[in-house]
Amino acid sequence: MFDQILTIVSIALVAIPAIIFIIRGATRGIVKALMTAGNIALSAFLSCFLSRDFTTIARDYIYPLFIWVMSLFGISLEEYLAEFEEIIALLPLFVGVILTPVLFLACFFIFRTIIGFILTFFHRPKRKTTNEEGETVKVKRHVPVWSRICGGLLGVVSAFMIANVVALPVIGYAELVGNVSVVYFEGTDTSEFSREESTLPNFNNGTIYFMVEDYVKPINENWLAKTGYAALGRPMFRHMTATAYDNEEFQLEREAIAAIRLVKKGAALAENGFDNVNGDSVTQLHELVSVLDDSVLMPELAASLISNLCENWANGQALFGMEKPSFGELLDPTVDVLLDLLATMDRHVLVADLNTLLDVLDMMVDYKIFENLGDSNTLTDIFSNNPDMIDNVMETFEKNEHLKPMVGEIKRLCVRAITQSLDMNDTELVGTLTQSINAHKDQPDELSKDLTGIIQGYLNDNNIETTISTEMTDEVAEAISKEFADQESVSEDEVIDFVLNYASNNLTDENGNIDLDGDGIPDGNVGDINPDDITLPE
Repeated sequence: MFDQILTIVSIALVAIPAIIFIIRGATRGIVKALMTAGNIALSAFLSCFLSRDFTTIARDYIYPLFIWVMSLFGISLEEYLAEFEEIIALLPLFVGVILTPVLFLACFFIFRTIIGFILTFFHRPKRKTTNEEGETVKVKRHVPVWSRICGGLLGVVSAFMIANVVALPVIGYAELVGNVSVVYFEGTDTSEFSREESTLPNFNNGTIYFMVEDYVKPINENWLAKTGYAALGRPMFRHMTATAYDNEEFQLEREAIAAIRLVKKGAALAENGFDNVNGDSVTQLHELVSVLDDSVLMPELAASLISNLCENWANGQALFGMEKPSFGELLDPTVDVLLDLLATMDRHVLVADLNTLLDVLDMMVDYKIFENLGDSNTLTDIFSNNPDMIDNVMETFEKNEHLKPMVGEIKRLCVRAITQSLDMNDTELVGTLTQSINAHKDQPDELSKDLTGIIQGYLNDNNIETTISTEMTDEVAEAISKEFADQESVSEDEVIDFVLNYASNNLTDENGNIDLDGDGIPDGNVGDINPDDITLPE
């Protein structure tokens, strides 16, 4: 039924103007017909050329009206999105770009009226004249046959042009929805959808699918869409639904497709959750980031979402029901530092940050970190037996200016991994460590060698199978040297305090002083990074 109505409307849209313009062209001749065709073409060109300025009109006048209409239905978008200032700032842009084709059509008829008046004013043929006797008589216009024929043919062209201009917004929106729906239903078995179960009261994927099939697809397959729109309408519509944003071009269809892909991939990842991080999920994350890299606005929205999520998690709060994941006693402090850094993320560093994190996740999956979360002893074994992994992780963060502070935190992680393996109730161990520190605290290289032997011997004696790497003991030695550098002698109690506080992450200020009360925050941990001190790349 809709196909038949659409066919009738399409024929009428061309036939009615064609009859009018053919009669006018055949009656007035080629000059008038050229003026009419030129008026239509010039009005369409000017309206399309100026269409990008319509986004300003929509932002300043139509968007406030849109918000007011939504409020009549009890919907307050700005209140709902109060935590996401970037999204609120982008809403007028979305509304403006979506409405631009409608404003184009209104502008077209305004231009056509103005240009038609100007042409009539400058090309006003004589209707009366004076004969030899001084009498006023009507001028008989003589229009050659060839001029009438050409005028009639130009009338057909004018009718076809104006039909395409009038239909352009509808066909353009239909093609956009059709292209987006292809991505939306990609990988979905649509043959299982039932028309009986797909009704508006039970709005679901089937409802969307059949609405597109019944009302959008016929428009895209209509003969008018396949001829005039394909030739000129499509580039005009895409020009109208594009605008400049932050020195890049925002294109509505591209952004809509990117948004659909992000939602689909994000939903698939959410089903797995944080407890099932594996090679497949990391691959999916890589694909998600590649979609972000193809978009202009999605990185802005994603950066806003991630930064707000991380800020909430860093402050112990959930966002949209998403609770902060736990990675175990050993890794949680490092995750806290990362969250604080990601809370300062913006669109300029988003893709680089995500790619850096995915490179790290790849390594963590390869070394089976996620399989052993919560088991500090096993994690310590992994870190100890794979010093190259630690070096590679630090090197990866070193390359990213925004996440570079993570290098220092990885070093602290290494120290925690070792100190958590040491039993400070073992008087022999405490005494040996104290003697080594007093003997070599001003000689980091010698201290590192001595500590390696002490720690390795202790772990072997207690059947803890691990090989403490030189890199990890170097970090322990550096932390000890930094703490006790100004003291002439170190007591066993001070060594115990140092190890227990470091193992539990109860460190304090940037000078490395240990908080013996246990209420301090480690250097670089949550609340200790000042966003103003972080330099983001241009």
